[in-house]
Amino acid sequence: MKYFKVIINITLLSLCFLLAACDKPNTPAQQVQKTTAEIRVLYVTSVGWFHDYQQQIKLLSSTIQQSINADVDVIVGDVERLKTTDFSKGYDLLVYNFCHAAQRDEQLVQSLITPVTEKSIPAIALHCAMHSFQFDPQWSEFLGLHTLRHETQRSFNIEKVGDHELVNDISDTWEVASDELYITLSENQKTTPLLKSFGVETKAYHTQAWLYQSGKGQVIGTTLGHNEETLEDENFQLFLSNSIHYLLGKEVLAKELGPETIKNKPSKVNVLTSNVNYPNADEKKCVIHNMFSIGGEKVKACISNRCDNSDNSADNASCTAQCQQDNPWPVPETLREDCQNNVLNSPK
Repeated sequence: MKYFKVIINITLLSLCFLLAACDKPNTPAQQVQKTTAEIRVLYVTSVGWFHDYQQQIKLLSSTIQQSINADVDVIVGDVERLKTTDFSKGYDLLVYNFCHAAQRDEQLVQSLITPVTEKSIPAIALHCAMHSFQFDPQWSEFLGLHTLRHETQRSFNIEKVGDHELVNDISDTWEVASDELYITLSENQKTTPLLKSFGVETKAYHTQAWLYQSGKGQVIGTTLGHNEETLEDENFQLFLSNSIHYLLGKEVLAKELGPETIKNKPSKVNVLTSNVNYPNADEKKCVIHNMFSIGGEKVKACISNRCDNSDNSADNASCTAQCQQDNPWPVPETLREDCQNNVLNSPK
């Protein structure tokens, strides 16, 4: 009889704990709690025609795992996986570090936006993610900022904007050794700028990092990160760490960062994409040359035929934009096989 009383008491005690848990509000921080004391991060990238994304996976994964005890899964390219599967299911944070400037795939855009705007999974967007999907306005609306080009690559100063907790402990002004200063064309009125830089070519300040509520989820974007030197910069790493902590929530991180958790459950990096084939230097040179040559020539011909006869600069600008819209540049991946087979070549 005493045995059955013990069982009943344990059952009632468990029920009390369950009811107490149910009474608590379902805040974003509570949503990412894991019984295994584990946070899961999904890092989405591409093979990299203009960037060394293979090296950046290592650098950024290391920064993430120095900030939190997390497993990092990586998708490289793998567009069909992104379009046809619920790829974000079970993840607490998304990191978008890819370059799809010439892509005009609305289904891909939607698949990347939906986990944030509808499922409340926060995202960090880096560098060329901002120049991706240039002719789909949904993408810049999702990010909270619109940019299409950058100034000449060089060193420049970064300045803090305001005193938001995301820029805590970061230097008021710091210099990146070599990067691309992205030119801000517009930003949503609800966007919170965090970092800015003065462009010597445009003679204006441009937002280099920001926070934005995108639908049900939050996005932190930074246009920095073209070169690995920036990713290794102490201030950049601190900003990235602050961003991770901010998006996941302090209550969860206080538990996840315990020394026993880290010792007993080491984090790992797992590339989900099979047989990733990164381009070599010759392939990059050929693909980039033909991408600009083929795409640029089509646009140039259109402008010459349609736009050059007008004396009105506004009409010319509108006509040029329409030519760019009507004449998509080739997606780099579509040129790769022809470059490998010497159907396409690049200048020696």
